[in-house]
Amino acid sequence: ISTSFVDINNNILNAGKKVKLKVQLKVNKDADYVMVNIPIPGGCSYLNKSKTSHWEVYRESFRNETAIFCEKLRPGDYEFTIDLMPRYTGKYTLNPAKVELMYFPTFNANNSLRKVTIE
Repeated sequence: ISTSFVDINNNILNAGKKVKLKVQLKVNKDADYVMVNIPIPGGCSYLNKSKTSHWEVYRESFRNETAIFCEKLRPGDYEFTIDLMPRYTGKYTLNPAKVELMYFPTFNANNSLRKVTIE
């Protein structure tokens, strides 16, 4: 799993300018009932809470993260996007995104912690 901002360099966001948080997921084997937790950086709020891909069954948008539920994922590459609006300037931490099997959470993966600046 990896996260990145679309068309943004060096994790520097502009306040008041919408941005897309892109999550790329690589699945190596068939996976049933997968949950993807994607943290939202502080200083940002949701612009749109609708689901963006046909393979996700349900999306729950919490204050600090988005949880995406998928019933069945075949081997391959998957991409999810979250529309965000940076609102408050400052330096924030973007926590690691995590993917796991809902009913067997010992199979999981996450990416690294990152710093985000909103100007």
